[in-house]
Amino acid sequence: MNPQPPPGAPLTPAGAVSRFLRDNRPFIVVWLALLISMAGIGMVSPLLPKFAEDMGATGIWIALIFSGFALTEVPLMPFVGRLSDRFGRKPFLFLGLLIYAVAAIGYYWAPGYREIFLFRLVSGVGAAMVVPTSYAYVGDLAPRGQEGRYMGVFNIALVIGFGSGPTLGGLVHDAFGLSATFISMAILSGAGFLMVLLFLPTDRPCAVPRPSGQSKGLLPAILKDNTIRAIAVFQIVEGLTYGAVFTFLPIFMTNVRGTTLAQVGLVLSARQMFNGLLAFPSGWLADRLNRVLLVTAGLSILAVGILLTPVVGGFAALFCLFIVVGIAESVALPAGNALSVERGRARGMGSVMGVFIMANSVAIVAGSTGGALIDSSLGISWVFYSAAGACLAGVLVFNFFMRRRLPAA
Repeated sequence: MNPQPPPGAPLTPAGAVSRFLRDNRPFIVVWLALLISMAGIGMVSPLLPKFAEDMGATGIWIALIFSGFALTEVPLMPFVGRLSDRFGRKPFLFLGLLIYAVAAIGYYWAPGYREIFLFRLVSGVGAAMVVPTSYAYVGDLAPRGQEGRYMGVFNIALVIGFGSGPTLGGLVHDAFGLSATFISMAILSGAGFLMVLLFLPTDRPCAVPRPSGQSKGLLPAILKDNTIRAIAVFQIVEGLTYGAVFTFLPIFMTNVRGTTLAQVGLVLSARQMFNGLLAFPSGWLADRLNRVLLVTAGLSILAVGILLTPVVGGFAALFCLFIVVGIAESVALPAGNALSVERGRARGMGSVMGVFIMANSVAIVAGSTGGALIDSSLGISWVFYSAAGACLAGVLVFNFFMRRRLPAA
């Protein structure tokens, strides 16, 4: 797509950012579009569980309303990723962002929690188009040896955008009501759609390399490739913790700790904002240090943070704890995503990203629905204890597979 930087290009963080701004218009457009659209999505997502509970939803319905988008996202992602390899990324990006805007209008209209669930399914179609395609777009642009930096810069848009959303959503909700947050999401998603449609250059289909011995289709490759298995485990751990924490932290804080929704948004934003602020320097480290060790360290600290969530005090303590959680994620994510780019070059960037993010989405559903079952049987504190235990187990499995990783190509 874009020419790779010439030999001897500056490798410092400031030099890499300067090169992005000067030479990578497609990257900048995708970055800005994802930033503003993720902010809109982030405004609504953490509020939906509490909103659904207020409308009469209980147990499994709360979990499904939070994670129901994955029910449509999961089966579509591998196909969308493969199609974007064949036909280009841009059509899937702008259609997905348009669908996000339509879903936001649906939330505004919905008279009950069942209709909210319906439009969460619609959101999943948009996510299936936007998320793997945008990751693949950045993977196409990343030069060898700089995967961590490129993915780190990209994660800033996703994490800061989605991370600022809960705070904005909580403030808008407290000031103007829930309908205003849905309208805000529709406006921001529509702005991202127009930015991609009008300013993103039309890209060309990508040739999918076929290394010797590759079986037809991606499933046999996943079953045989230990690196892909390890990164899938990493995505599953991220999804499990995200699904459990984002579904039940708002309920835990409001019902058990007595906080406001605005305070819930600040705690969730602390995790996302520090993750995003440190994503680029962490990506720079991922290009210099052992990526497996960075993933291991980040996920281990993340597990400890989730384990302590029901134990610490009120808003201030949780806010500080989730700053630490965000820092831990900022260490793990660029390194894990850089490993994904390595494998994407060998298997097809869109296809591999689709499969990995599908694993993440399945885990979000498992974390959310499993959390509902744990909450109803053992209590809400055990939702966090169980998520932390699953995260630590995932660290062990990740390292088991990475011991026998294959070459990147």
